[in-house]
Amino acid sequence: MLILKNGDIFMNRKNENEYGFNFETVVLRVKNIKKMKDFYLKLLKMDILKENREKEKETVVLGVNKREIIKLVSYGNENIKENNEINVYHVAYLLPSRKDLGNFLKNCIKENIKIDGTGDHSVSEAIYLTDPEANGIEVYADRDSNTWKWDRNYVIMGTTAVNIKELLEISQEISEFKIPENTKIGHIHMETSDLEKEKNFYMEKFGMEIVSCIPGAYFVSINKYHHHFGINRWNSKRKIIKKENSTGIEEIYISVNREIYDKVFLESGKFEIKTPNGIKLIIHLNEK
Repeated sequence: MLILKNGDIFMNRKNENEYGFNFETVVLRVKNIKKMKDFYLKLLKMDILKENREKEKETVVLGVNKREIIKLVSYGNENIKENNEINVYHVAYLLPSRKDLGNFLKNCIKENIKIDGTGDHSVSEAIYLTDPEANGIEVYADRDSNTWKWDRNYVIMGTTAVNIKELLEISQEISEFKIPENTKIGHIHMETSDLEKEKNFYMEKFGMEIVSCIPGAYFVSINKYHHHFGINRWNSKRKIIKKENSTGIEEIYISVNREIYDKVFLESGKFEIKTPNGIKLIIHLNEK
């Protein structure tokens, strides 16, 4: 574990592909693409990598260092998803360090961005928000994986208050916030109407394991990450798959290493599959 001044903790990663599983990009169907673009630019200070309009379809790609993270897409006929439609509970953006999380918090205060809440989950510290079209967002920093506590095969995660004062103090000397180069999507928390079916999907298709569970939710991962997917049925009104022209996450791009790819898919190239809650997963082989 590497501990720097002012309590800044970096996760002890071997490399970007330590877990053999990485989220690359999420495709978000939106109603007001300008408003959504402006929000994510203000929130995460990403780069605009591409803007394109082809007939009624408009696309904006946001990311960092030429690496795509969010793709906003609008066909001009979208409706805000209704309360009975299943989609993603939140997309979680993983910052490289605790100092970066404090700097992100400073940016939210500066930009007058409403925060829904915070959570110290023992393995990580998180800030929760909602975008203008009611999509959930988590921005978080992991604690060093060597400090995570396990009870047999279950990682111990709690929820207590984040020390806001300390986060602001350790980041006070950092310059104005811009998305750090190593930021990535760290995990995605799904909604479902059938908790067991959704959980079994990730276990069967990806070889994931349950690493934690609480009433109405499972957390699953590969190679002992605290979770790659969360799955919950906390809102019993969510009963139908998102309609075609409703807003929300439509596609998730994922890369896996050769060992996982061969074990799960037994082929090379690209693989596409739909989750039980209707979201398309596009899987690529990463041999770095």
